[in-house]
Amino acid sequence: MTEQEFKARATKLVELMINTIADKEYAKLVSSILPKSSWRRFYEGEPTLENSCLGFGKWLDEQLALWEEYEEKSFVVDRFNASCLDEIELEDDNTSFVTYNPTSFGETLDFWFEIEFEVKDEQITAMFEINI
Repeated sequence: MTEQEFKARATKLVELMINTIADKEYAKLVSSILPKSSWRRFYEGEPTLENSCLGFGKWLDEQLALWEEYEEKSFVVDRFNASCLDEIELEDDNTSFVTYNPTSFGETLDFWFEIEFEVKDEQITAMFEINI
């Protein structure tokens, strides 16, 4: 896989992840980029990847609701905007680390996503963490 192909595919994965979060379809995160294993603490019910994603979504919705209450305005995660994504570069060890700075109604939120990529046998795997 060339670096250009990697960048295109990785960007598409981030776009799918952010749009899935923006659409609040958290269980569908399993088809793009998964939350890091630290999100396992959010399992409700069976310890599955889908439940981990749902737990992350519940936490995020609660966080946004707290901000809404405090600031008396609505908060959402906007759909993907390429300008919020840092430059993606594939390292010599076939890994990459990038951040995405989400927005709410065009204003930068007080957290960002950290995404780690790894390429093995032409396949990209990725996990994300949220940094507040």
